[in-house]
Amino acid sequence: MTHEVKTDSSNQKFIEVETVKGVESLRITYVKDGFTGSPCLRLNIRPHGKSPRPGPEFDLEYTPEFLSAITQLLIETK
Repeated sequence: MTHEVKTDSSNQKFIEVETVKGVESLRITYVKDGFTGSPCLRLNIRPHGKSPRPGPEFDLEYTPEFLSAITQLLIETK
């Protein structure tokens, strides 16, 4: 599965994944200089037709742990 990488008004790359068909999407943005002071990923919910809601930022160093936690949760709740 591939996703279209887009650029926002701040010239940052992002991908959106629809979470509720026709209603809202999860926006995942690569932020070059985020709140953490280093490159990070930002997660936002974006209601269709509206601006993204504020969301958390994760240092890139935590990305493997974050993805591992999601995987573990999905495996253990099946």
